[in-house]
Amino acid sequence: MDPKLKKWLGWLDIIKGEVSELMVAKHIFHEVHKLIDANPKLHQPSSFYDYLSRTYISHAVIGLRRQVKCDPQSVSLARLLNEMMETPQTFTRQYYVGLYKGSTVEHFANHDFEKYADPGAPNIDPTRVATDLTALRESLRRCEDFADKRIAHRDKREPKELPTFNEVDSCIDLLDSLYVKYFLLFHASHMDSLLPVWQYDWKSIFRVPWIDETEAGI
Repeated sequence: MDPKLKKWLGWLDIIKGEVSELMVAKHIFHEVHKLIDANPKLHQPSSFYDYLSRTYISHAVIGLRRQVKCDPQSVSLARLLNEMMETPQTFTRQYYVGLYKGSTVEHFANHDFEKYADPGAPNIDPTRVATDLTALRESLRRCEDFADKRIAHRDKREPKELPTFNEVDSCIDLLDSLYVKYFLLFHASHMDSLLPVWQYDWKSIFRVPWIDETEAGI
């Protein structure tokens, strides 16, 4: 295997954990808000709600920022796409078709590769990768600017535009969909999303009182 391709596969595993963490954070944040909205007893001012929102936004935008950085020390989706765009000959039709060998859908291999390449081309089409990279950078632009100037450190300059909750959520969803797309390319294996299916009821903690009012000092 080409050393660069092997490196990309390693990066993809790292990126998987990062994007999965963002998907989990988004899901839990909104599910907790649904619990709050559904219970009128909880409709009262609380610093906890402010903390919950600030924590989600801080965690999300710094995680999004990591995935759009392309400096030589970064492992990110943007850097992976940038290297694929610059050296498309690394990812060959031969490698991709080989992933199908011995499977029941082996005869679809060349057809499926052409979702990422021109008909008969020996490697991926860099312009298609560039389109995804541009979409990623443009989508995350405001989140990156806010993270740079307010979360990573306090900049004297004001952020040009503040990202909304919906925009942050959309950026995370875009990362998820792009990861699914490139996971399919690298592994010829499909997944719907990096959001996990919980094997236990993580909401069970909300079904018991958090404060035992019988204790002294409560």
